[in-house]
Amino acid sequence: MIAPYCNKIRVVPYGKNAPSRHPSDWNSRLFGGQMAVFLSRRESPYHFRWLSSDRIPIGFDLRVCGWALDFGGEPSCDCIGVVHAGNLNSADWDRLLAVRNEVRRFVLVIGAASAAERAELLQVGFGEAVSDTIEPGEFEARASRLAELTYWLPRHRRLGDLELDLLAREAFGQGKSLNLNPREFALIWRLADTPGEPVSKQDLIQDVWRMGFVPETNSIAVHMSRLRRKLGFVGMSGIIATASAGGYCLMPQSEEQLKPAFLPTSTTHANPNQAVACQV
Repeated sequence: MIAPYCNKIRVVPYGKNAPSRHPSDWNSRLFGGQMAVFLSRRESPYHFRWLSSDRIPIGFDLRVCGWALDFGGEPSCDCIGVVHAGNLNSADWDRLLAVRNEVRRFVLVIGAASAAERAELLQVGFGEAVSDTIEPGEFEARASRLAELTYWLPRHRRLGDLELDLLAREAFGQGKSLNLNPREFALIWRLADTPGEPVSKQDLIQDVWRMGFVPETNSIAVHMSRLRRKLGFVGMSGIIATASAGGYCLMPQSEEQLKPAFLPTSTTHANPNQAVACQV
């Protein structure tokens, strides 16, 4: 599969008679004994950052298909990160898990040989995980998909007087900053996915804490209590309700607010019929 922004392929001989090429000249990729040259149709190329200390292997150098390599900063919605996982021993896992939770979703991990390893990397929040043996075309397509998904993440959400800023990882109630810590912001952002619908503790643990089981602690209740207290300081107490079956839901002030306003616009909608399952 060819990346969506590649619309032409020209196959030329590869060998001593082939013209000298460099990523900054023609976008090229080696397939067996021929060179497939991709001409990008994107005016602004995708950006990536190589997060490993070694050189970029030729099969994973996205510059050959028109990407721009950034040398500084963290992975973000404007620049995905690509990292080689190594052999995924304990030291490699520690190195990967040192990547902050907030940026993992922008990182593509190479070198997960088994399906179980790839699944585990996805479960802890990485945006994509592939093996060393992935075909170049598929690798490029998966990298492009990750770049597109991060680009279209909603950066702001607004529900009545509540505004959430994903880039700043901050919430504002009636224009006043709530000064949330990262976990509190992640909680209210997850609740804002489905305003008016209850979100179970299991879902919060999986989506916010990235754990597959509910621990025998009151961590969710503690963080939720702090979040509610901060909302109360800006006159928005009661906006987070406790679901009768456990869990929590974000209660809009009116039925119209069941459809959150996104920038850029999203098609996410909630089911107002489920709001009755929540109690303040």
